[in-house]
Order: sequence, then structure tokens, then C-alpha cells
Amino acid sequence: MAIIMFKAKVQKIHNVDNTISHDYIRVPKFTKKHCDMNSFRAHEKFGAYANSDIFPSILLRIRHDTFDGQVLRLDKIPENVNVDISGFLALVIVNV
Repeated sequence: MAIIMFKAKVQKIHNVDNTISHDYIRVPKFTKKHCDMNSFRAHEKFGAYANSDIFPSILLRIRHDTFDGQVLRLDKIPENVNVDISGFLALVIVNV
């Protein structure tokens, strides 16, 4: 299982009447610095591409398939994503 990790600030979406609709996290464009490269090299599907020139495109595809758009809604977290919001910045771990 390959792991992608990043930290981001939790932000809030407000309704017109100033009540909170939901919380969300902006998902950055994934690069090698977000990845546990040892787990990617050992992965059966991505292992051959971990050090290739098409790896950024693979990360872009993972981001597109896992998250709808560029945000992660905290009320609609996918099954392969873990979010720890105990600190100032939320820690998001994506298991691929």
C-alpha cells in the first residue's frame, strides 16, 4: 500500500445566514515530497513508475480519482483517506 501525506488548514464554508455548512481542506498538487517513496517503489501497480517521468501524472490521476475537485470535504471523506484534525493543521493520509 502506497502512502501520500500532507498537512493543511481546515477551513469553513458558511451559509447565507452565517451558519456553518461544512468544513473542508484544500488538496495540494501532489509531488514526490508528499509521497512515501519506499512504499511506492514496493507497490505492485506503481512500483515500475515511481522513478519515471510520468510519476507526476500518476499522482495527478490519484488526486483526481480520490478527491472530487481540489477540496476534501470533511463530511464526505473517502474510505482510503484518514484525517487527523487534532492539531493546528490537519494531517491527511491517503492510502493508494
